[in-house]
Amino acid sequence: MLLAPTVEDWVGARHPARFIREFVGALDLKALGIDTLDREQGGVAYEPALLLQAWLYGYFRKIRSTRAIEASCQEDMGFVWLTGNHRPDHNALWRFWTVHRPQIKLLFKQSVRVAVDLELVGMAVQAVDGTKIMAACRGRGGFDREQLEKLLAQLEEQVSEREQQIERAGNEAAPALPSELEQSVKLREKVRCALERVKAGETRHAHPLEPDAARMGCDGRNRFSYNAQAVVDAEAQIIVATDVTNAANDAAQLVPMVTAAQEQQPEATPTILADGGYANAAQLSAAQRCGYDVVTPPPSAWSDTSKPYHAAHFRHDPERQVVVCPQGRELPLHHVRQKSVGPVEVYRSAKVCKGCPVRALCTQDRHGRSIDIQPGHAAVVACHQRWQQPSTAELYALRAATIEPVFAQIKQQMGFRRWTVRGLQNVRSQWDLLATTWNLRVIFRHWRDRGHGPSLSSPKQPPGGSLFPFAAAA
Repeated sequence: MLLAPTVEDWVGARHPARFIREFVGALDLKALGIDTLDREQGGVAYEPALLLQAWLYGYFRKIRSTRAIEASCQEDMGFVWLTGNHRPDHNALWRFWTVHRPQIKLLFKQSVRVAVDLELVGMAVQAVDGTKIMAACRGRGGFDREQLEKLLAQLEEQVSEREQQIERAGNEAAPALPSELEQSVKLREKVRCALERVKAGETRHAHPLEPDAARMGCDGRNRFSYNAQAVVDAEAQIIVATDVTNAANDAAQLVPMVTAAQEQQPEATPTILADGGYANAAQLSAAQRCGYDVVTPPPSAWSDTSKPYHAAHFRHDPERQVVVCPQGRELPLHHVRQKSVGPVEVYRSAKVCKGCPVRALCTQDRHGRSIDIQPGHAAVVACHQRWQQPSTAELYALRAATIEPVFAQIKQQMGFRRWTVRGLQNVRSQWDLLATTWNLRVIFRHWRDRGHGPSLSSPKQPPGGSLFPFAAAA
């Protein structure tokens, strides 16, 4: 070798590290609020762009531990090239995450914006769904009221015994508690807080070290988990909206997720495909008021309407306040009762049903057939009618093909089956970073296959322009 090799020779023109550098280089970090340097806690104050590149490339390579990223910056040629051989330590990486965690959502939105500019987002058909991912806390143990009370009693005994030992040793005036006693005292307070939540009826299970997590079915087991939500565009499977909740079901997530997705292009009106877990009168009615085009199976009570006298075959006339049965008889409004969903109108009349030739097939109640009309009934009827149309089945088949592979690859191919941070806000930020990485993987395939390195042009830019023709906005 006549000339010494350089790092540049080991990183090809289509290497992912070059792609990550170009993406970060095109960002307006000041507008995103990621341009501040941490100079308060000692150590080397690395440039925010360098640390951001290390985090993004780490997630791109399925490396999510700060210590693993630190080691990679010394051993992996892509990291060495990307960081300019600066080798940030795990403390600097973690401080960057802690300080700039709120800005990760803005970073995710920028990845969506790039995909829109590259025409990888069609805004014609999108699918919404959720997937359960285990919390970082220990999976075993239910931590219900009985277990928490037992654990609290054990900690009380341990702390009391240790305090007596200190007193007998004559260390009452010690300036600080021994480390092992201090840890037990802190854990005791956390257990007390968890137990108070259970006693107050907020939840049946509360993990002292992960108070935001909830018990839910995850990978065939009941574990403390979080419910990660996403909206995926059908054009190239770009994630356009994210959220994380500790609710075990998706009953309240439809409208918030669709609203977040439409922030990217407010003028677009995509068809939203959702599974039956999102279908309920309140959400369907809210989506209808917002003008969202939602295709979903009707609520479970309307899933099988083959019986001739199912409630779906009774027509509600709100102006006349009657319900017309399949036999043409009109049931008047009898009374209104309050339920958790709001005021529910009850239509029935023993007089109207008396003498009906099909009464035995319709009801056995001596008061006659009773029909409950809850708020949002019209939206449920519209949902059911659309579900019966032949064209709906072909359209709805796109749902699973659009969003299920995204979750499957994040969990299996990207190896993410457990959160590595604690707390709902931290988990939300990690999900945003994962979604950003997913979008960058899709864009990277476009960058790699359509060009020859960092000079690849966007379809909306002349040859020689950047792949990322945008100015970031906060």
